[in-house]
Amino acid sequence: MQRKRLEPYIFLLALLARLVVFFLAVSGFFLVGEGQVQANLAENIVSGRGFMLSESMFHDPDPRRDASLEFFRETGGFYGVLLPEKPTSFLVPGFALFEALIFAVAGIGNLTAVVGVQLVLGLLTVFLGMRIASRFLSGWWYTAAGVFIALDPFELYFQAVPATQALFSLLFVAGLLFSLRYLEKPRLANGIVAGFVWGVTFLVRPAALPMVAWLAVMVLAAGKFAIKLLPSILVLLVSFAVVLVPWVLRNRNTMGRYQLLPLQGGVQMWEYNGRIFTDAFLDEAEGARLLYGPVRQVWLPRLNQAELAEFPVFTTETEFQRDSVLYSRQSSFLKANPLVFLHLSACRFAEFFKPFPLNHFSPVHTMLGLLSFFWVGVFFFAGMLLLTRKGRVGVYTAGVIAGYILMHLLTASGTPHRVALDVPLIIASLVAVKYSFERFKAGKSSL
Repeated sequence: MQRKRLEPYIFLLALLARLVVFFLAVSGFFLVGEGQVQANLAENIVSGRGFMLSESMFHDPDPRRDASLEFFRETGGFYGVLLPEKPTSFLVPGFALFEALIFAVAGIGNLTAVVGVQLVLGLLTVFLGMRIASRFLSGWWYTAAGVFIALDPFELYFQAVPATQALFSLLFVAGLLFSLRYLEKPRLANGIVAGFVWGVTFLVRPAALPMVAWLAVMVLAAGKFAIKLLPSILVLLVSFAVVLVPWVLRNRNTMGRYQLLPLQGGVQMWEYNGRIFTDAFLDEAEGARLLYGPVRQVWLPRLNQAELAEFPVFTTETEFQRDSVLYSRQSSFLKANPLVFLHLSACRFAEFFKPFPLNHFSPVHTMLGLLSFFWVGVFFFAGMLLLTRKGRVGVYTAGVIAGYILMHLLTASGTPHRVALDVPLIIASLVAVKYSFERFKAGKSSL
């Protein structure tokens, strides 16, 4: 009864918060940042030029922003790899297609419309997140989960920025919910829906890929690897693959090779590893220097094969060749410096779970982050362990959390990467808080 009575108020709270954020966004309170790249890709799709970046993105009328683009101009590629005025597979196309659809209706370049749609979809994220929470929490604990999910300042911030995070969060939470339904009832229809949603999620960010594999393993394990479950697993994987076939075929036709994953693995390895030991790091934002500066100071004099940390000189290489060279060089660099990799991974853990921005922001940002997320960093691990006691849906959810975190500790990490995991992290942490409260209450009553 309490759940049904209070849910409308939680959704009203979520709506009011998003209305406030929308008006702040319209007033220019939030920076667009790298959302301009996706917007340019979307504009080119709508105008019929295809999935490519314009040469104009290498220049900015603002001298300060233009200076930050100098590295891209020197290397001949955005991020050093993405070549302008050519079909690209550096990024997956999901968010650009999403923006292109909005531009086709609301006008090319209408980022206000994109933000408005994202905030509306944010209400759906809250709804789906609460459906997940209802599987693990009840009563006031369920209500608390709803409030934290509805008012998550990190979700609200990224819903106000026209970039991949908001759409990916929605799809990631939807993928998790439909996966839990599939585990509860491993029917063909549930497998089709789960596979389809994870496929669409992959097209926004490839981090969805391991979640499908983990789901297939969980379904098989739940059925004690019975042969009769194979058709259901096959349907799951096929529905996931069908969504991705057009992307793979497009790459074959335009790039000359079958390709599923975007060509950014190499440059991400460089940005989060080798770059820290180059002069390019000196131009980093304050937060990055604060977190990774001590690593640079400790290890720079002791690096093995330090030349591999430098960004290579490229001339006429394709995106694939550039990514391959970067991946090979960074792999060799990390093999030669394994302790550096461990130190950087520890920093990435801190960056993933930091409850407030390390760059210069107002005290309001810091306080909102502390109040909403600090406690999650304290309780999430215990919550993951407790989730494993709640049957296969709990084991799958705990595995999704653990796998997602590990994936980003090994590659790229930060609040933009973490925000999609906020819903399951909040739920897991509340499970741990509830358990601690009940144990404390039981111990107190026995005195």
